[in-house]
Amino acid sequence: MLASSLIGVSPSRASDIPFERSFPVYPERYDSEYAIDILTMHFDREWRDGWYGADNIFAMRFGSLNVEQWNLEESLKFSAAVAKRWRVRYWMEMRHSLDERAGERNELELEFRVKGPMYLSLLLEPAFWKRETDAGMCLQHRLAVDRYVRLIFRVRDFANDFAYRHGEHIEGEENLYRIQPVEAVLDAREEIGSDVRFGFGGIVTNTWEKEYRKTDVETLLFAESAYRRDGALWLEYEIDPALLADFDMRIAELYDRYPEGQAVAGTHRVREFVTRVWWYPYARAAAKAPGSTPKEADDAAEDASDLVRRGGFGVCAGLEVRRERWSGWSAATSGFRKNETLLFLLFQRSFGGRHMLEWGYLADQYRSHGEAPQGLIDDRWENRLKLAYEVRFRRTGRCRIIETIDLDREDWGQFSIHDHFFLMLLLDF
Repeated sequence: MLASSLIGVSPSRASDIPFERSFPVYPERYDSEYAIDILTMHFDREWRDGWYGADNIFAMRFGSLNVEQWNLEESLKFSAAVAKRWRVRYWMEMRHSLDERAGERNELELEFRVKGPMYLSLLLEPAFWKRETDAGMCLQHRLAVDRYVRLIFRVRDFANDFAYRHGEHIEGEENLYRIQPVEAVLDAREEIGSDVRFGFGGIVTNTWEKEYRKTDVETLLFAESAYRRDGALWLEYEIDPALLADFDMRIAELYDRYPEGQAVAGTHRVREFVTRVWWYPYARAAAKAPGSTPKEADDAAEDASDLVRRGGFGVCAGLEVRRERWSGWSAATSGFRKNETLLFLLFQRSFGGRHMLEWGYLADQYRSHGEAPQGLIDDRWENRLKLAYEVRFRRTGRCRIIETIDLDREDWGQFSIHDHFFLMLLLDF
């Protein structure tokens, strides 16, 4: 679940948040099935490696959240060499969902190889309104496409004040920054030997301030201020060919002060921890087969999936803990907290190297609380079965279709036991 948060580490502007504020004034926007829906579309090990290991690739996660809303996430990156030391890159991220990571990114990068593995880039994210254009620089140490450390510095809306002061005020507004928004991003993926892989993505912004005015009046209408601190880490360790473990962690804090009839301010804190164990019972037998050492297997069957090389059958068991806190805000919604503990047990079986079936059980203990006098709002378990079919094409390409079956009879509706449908796509080019 958290791996996807490392794909395109780029924060959202306030205007990108699908519902004006991230605070759940209407708790149904953060219903008890949301986290388990996102977990159902989790990028597992091979999908994560496929994304990091390619320069030109497209990824999509698409699925039903409820009767009214889809979760739609699309990521695209491609690059082309334009000279001996120069390369052009494009990054696209679009996340239409319900949580604090919703947003969009369309960024151009002009990369120059300084010396050896050191690279320096200029970044530009153009927008229809020039005042919303972002610019930045990136310093990178890269040994391979999937072994790098990137340090990025961006100025958000860098032409905002110039555009308002010298434009025609076609909207009748002059909204100027008192403190310009800037951010620092650290993005990395690395390996230690052949057994350990890890990645990190972190964003830190300053506390920016913006004043909103109408051009036909001199008084200040209102001011907004916000910041974001967001970091995610994943670690994968291969204990032996039959047993792997991985761990994901994310900690985030978002602050926003924005008037809604009266000045309100609040903080949204998120803590997520996921641990998984992968067991491949036939991996040792596959490793003893002639010509099936890791390198020989890669050379002999370059397009074979990791699951095939480990015997064609795998079991994954895991636990996710998610904690969210909203504090401050208005007197009517002074606080809200949500605690979730998710359990899952999944089985994967490969057929002929190109086809894979996955099935298993997922559960979520969901508890939400409001501040006194509201108290406990919801306390329930969500239970579902997951059925998935995946077809592989080319070396990295994959398409996965997922159907879930609701095991909670009280939730059965017009479509009986059918719960939600999901589609995942990974396409290299």
